[in-house]
Amino acid sequence: MEPRIQYATTSDGVSVAFWSMGDGVPIVSPPPAAPWSHVEREWQIPEWRHWYEHLIEHASVVRYDGRGSGLSERGTKETTIDAAVLDLEAVVDHLGLERFALFGVFSAGLPAIAYAAKHPDRVSHFILWCSFASPSDGKRSPQLAEALANLINVDYGLFTETLAHSVFGWEQGEAAHRIACHADVTRDAKTRIVG
Repeated sequence: MEPRIQYATTSDGVSVAFWSMGDGVPIVSPPPAAPWSHVEREWQIPEWRHWYEHLIEHASVVRYDGRGSGLSERGTKETTIDAAVLDLEAVVDHLGLERFALFGVFSAGLPAIAYAAKHPDRVSHFILWCSFASPSDGKRSPQLAEALANLINVDYGLFTETLAHSVFGWEQGEAAHRIACHADVTRDAKTRIVG
């Protein structure tokens, strides 16, 4: 079964794409890290699809694209933690979720923490995985940041594949390559598509 893509509108007028599947306790999963967010294409990546299918057997899973990525509205300039909280609020309010488990993976931990602090009565369970508590915790050394910026400009496909190996820990080339191709198509329209 393929997810049915729906849309919610944030309080500042941004259209956010999401899907919801399964029964049971709702688990809301914000986008793990830009540019790895495309709720429709994620379903085509076997490693991610397997993960979601397993969760859906036991819970109601909600997954959405953040503003400016995937199927959500493009061209938005606001990419702050506060803006990410607005995206999360729009989706859970659209679905009418009173209480739900919140699952913050990688950089999604920051808006998940901010949302839980703002709405503690709505978060039944709070899960952080491979995340950090403040933006400064996720910063890289200036040398590494410069090297990654250079790699982005020289070969975006190689950049995303390198991150798929190092961040997700996938040693097998094919899984990392699928993630790299997925990330490449989620970039803005002026960039090329590889894969």
